Amino acid sequence: TDQPTSEGGRTAAAIGPMSTPVPGTQRSGAALVLGGMGCGLAVAAAQRILGAGSSFVALPDSGVDSRALRGRTADSRFAGGPLEAPAHTVARRPCGHSKLAVALGGLTGVAAAAASGAGRRRSRAVRRAESATATVLPMVDRSTTKAFRKDLMRSDQYYKFGKTQMNKAMQELMSISGSGFISEMRKNGFRMTVGDVTFVLAQSYGFCWGVERAVAMAYEARNFFPDKSIWVTNEIIHNPLVNENLLQMGFQFVKTLPGGGKDFSGISEGDVVVLPAFGASVDEMAFLKERKATIVDTTCPWVAKVWTSVEKSKSKGHTSIIHGKYDHEETVATKSFAAKYIVVKTMAEAEYVAKYILGDGNREEFLAKFAKAIPEGFDPDVDLERVGVANQTTMLKGETELIGKLFERTMIKKYGPHSANQHFISFNTICDATQERQDAMYEMLGTAYEAPTSKLYAELEGEQVGVDLQSTKAQERLSSKAMEDETRGAGTAAADAPKRIDLCIVVGGFNSSNTTHLVEIVDEEGIPGYHIDAAERIGAPDGELVNRIQYKPVATPPGQAMLEEGLEVKEGFLPDGPVVIGLTSGASTPDNVLGDICQRILKLRNVE
Repeated sequence: TDQPTSEGGRTAAAIGPMSTPVPGTQRSGAALVLGGMGCGLAVAAAQRILGAGSSFVALPDSGVDSRALRGRTADSRFAGGPLEAPAHTVARRPCGHSKLAVALGGLTGVAAAAASGAGRRRSRAVRRAESATATVLPMVDRSTTKAFRKDLMRSDQYYKFGKTQMNKAMQELMSISGSGFISEMRKNGFRMTVGDVTFVLAQSYGFCWGVERAVAMAYEARNFFPDKSIWVTNEIIHNPLVNENLLQMGFQFVKTLPGGGKDFSGISEGDVVVLPAFGASVDEMAFLKERKATIVDTTCPWVAKVWTSVEKSKSKGHTSIIHGKYDHEETVATKSFAAKYIVVKTMAEAEYVAKYILGDGNREEFLAKFAKAIPEGFDPDVDLERVGVANQTTMLKGETELIGKLFERTMIKKYGPHSANQHFISFNTICDATQERQDAMYEMLGTAYEAPTSKLYAELEGEQVGVDLQSTKAQERLSSKAMEDETRGAGTAAADAPKRIDLCIVVGGFNSSNTTHLVEIVDEEGIPGYHIDAAERIGAPDGELVNRIQYKPVATPPGQAMLEEGLEVKEGFLPDGPVVIGLTSGASTPDNVLGDICQRILKLRNVE
């Protein structure tokens, strides 16, 4: 179908098992879906009707070049189930809607497939079963990473979107991934009452600007390179619906292996490779350069700013102290630009390092404790004499700021206030999107964020009364909310907002750390909270709309939840009578997913 997704869904609903399989297939159930590459609804409908193990062929539109199918049976192109990435077929003419418009509009349909436990587990099991070996990447000299990246960005291999092209892609993304219901709620003071259901929306929620930009660039890449194989070096963002949609559009994901390496062997010369919003390591970039791939870099500008600060620290001979998780894809990329680094995840780890700098610690114990968070050859007695603080952008702003001040006061104590600047360097690399979403959640629940504390910092501050810190001086700060308001439109909270929230629904990928933190806040306040990734989590497994919700508990590890394990079910999650529902979503969740959830709840209550 070349119709918009609303029409495509109705058309797809008429699809039934084919009496004659697609030529060349050996399975009894198969479907030919025209327009399916870009129409998630049609694909999802075919999956629901034929079953998770059935085959289907999805073609971009009705004008298909037969050469693209020559020698490719449905089974060979979709071995392992329908959610495996297909080879992209060549269209003679574009369909009536851009792939961006149709794909983003089809997120609703893809949700059904993404929420199907059997399909997802089968898909992942097949991927794990395939033999794969970690690719040995070239090692870029860490003293030349700045020059290497600059040369790469100036090369013909590095595709640059024009300003007009990027603006158009962003506008189209917002028009398709947005939700009229959510927009009205913003205009109505972030609340909406329909019948006896009142929704209260957190004032900061959903897609951050960096994520919006990355998704728009990825889909625009497919529009611009319709006949190319396109790879992504990791999940483009932590949202299962967006990533599954990319698979259906012909994107392929580089496999991450259990040991932490990646298998880049499938990438050939001339292929297009998308670097995700989290970025990619400089060694991965070097491999792609050697492979002569075309690079589409969707790295968030906030993340790139962190890389710049790491480069500046390195140029001054400072070790980068990175506040983050050593195995998070963003931190993996960031530390690749440093000559010397140490990753600290918590305030407790930061205090441990600060005490060691001040002479309180054991070398062997230190090296064992941070074995996975430091490079080979790291010498804490030498490499911690000069430091600069950077951060993983998804970490809390308050924690990063306190860690920066802690290390500055540590250097003041060790070297004196007049020499401390030679041993500590401060940069503003904080993106406030994560903190703003948490602050908004606290405000919605009628409580407040408690800034982190440090006993060691308090002691040092007491000793250094009157000593100014460079890390607290006014700096220009990046504002994610300001960028989001430009695209969504600013809103003002209603003065008569409800004083109670009966339950909260938090929407986002099960592997999204910023979404998990939002659920933890709800849990702390003792309010029933449900972390779901799609509207289809509400209702019965067969799709019947009943008062039931399947959700990820806080205690279930992300990796387990991604395999549909450790999820719980709450029967009768909506109480009888008037109800006030708090709503928010993680930074990788588009508004239309949140809007679909609201509409599903209203249908459940027989009000629309």
